[in-house]
Amino acid sequence: MKVLGIAHPNSGCGYHRIVLPLMFMQDISGICTNKPTEEVLSEQWDVLFYNRVSMFDNNLEETKKQLGCKIVVDMDDSWLLPTNHLNYYDYKDMNSRIENNLRCADLLTCTNEKLANLITNLNENIVIVPNALPYGYHQFTDEKIEDEKIRIFWCGGITHEGDLELLKNPFRKLMMHKHKIKMVLGGYTATDDSSKFLWDKMLSYFSNSMKLDYEIINGTTPDKYMSMYENADIMVVPLLESDWSGCKSNLKLLEAATKGIPVICSHVNPYKLDTDAPVLWVENQTDWFKHLNFLINNKNAREDYGEKIKEWAVRKYDFFRINNERRNAFAETCRA
Repeated sequence: MKVLGIAHPNSGCGYHRIVLPLMFMQDISGICTNKPTEEVLSEQWDVLFYNRVSMFDNNLEETKKQLGCKIVVDMDDSWLLPTNHLNYYDYKDMNSRIENNLRCADLLTCTNEKLANLITNLNENIVIVPNALPYGYHQFTDEKIEDEKIRIFWCGGITHEGDLELLKNPFRKLMMHKHKIKMVLGGYTATDDSSKFLWDKMLSYFSNSMKLDYEIINGTTPDKYMSMYENADIMVVPLLESDWSGCKSNLKLLEAATKGIPVICSHVNPYKLDTDAPVLWVENQTDWFKHLNFLINNKNAREDYGEKIKEWAVRKYDFFRINNERRNAFAETCRA
């Protein structure tokens, strides 16, 4: 089976949902590129595989005829953004484009049942393929950097400003531990005055207006981002509950598991779907400090929760088993 993957090199979605799966997929040949050449397009492909959108969207049916292959479109979260989302207007303009791709696809892959239920109105040929990581390979190793302080870690993008605001008041109580903790904020990418303003707000929430010792780690490319996790002893995963958030995945838990980092996580979808996840759940705002205080004061508990989440993720989200299910869905689509 020959698979042509389309993914932008700076796209985290493309990296996790297209690049990594094709890199490790058994018994296929193919490439992954952002801009396929005429020579590449002239080859005989069995599957064209991409996340949400590609350069072929303006005439997808004609592309199917010319390439003579099946189209597989992946969706890692909902394309229907809430009105307060930073990218709402960009996606609003792309909605019809994405929906047309979903209708035209021979197969759709997505991350969870809630998202599948949303997509099924457009196309019923859906297979749920959860996120998974190839533990032990490439950047997904358990290497860590030691530090004399206990590092409380978060990483993500600028669209999570509302999520980080959940930590603003609870983190003020961390002043009692100020001499033994460090707040590590990963992903900082201030490209202009507007983004710098939002990043600095996020840093302020996270560090109690910079009264706590803190470290900023700048954002990097998807193939190197796990290096940020080497600077963590406790990871926090704050998330506002919404229908849109519920269509996302549990990727933060899987990333923390790579390094054996104990996790304190909002008890909302999609994370609470993993009822068996060995994390400290936050069901009300007072839980943030309660759980942090417990882990800061208990090295053995940090190590225990870190080891348990690693064992859980390796067992439940076996990358190679899940990727083989993806490959089998591709093969079945090609036979149809």
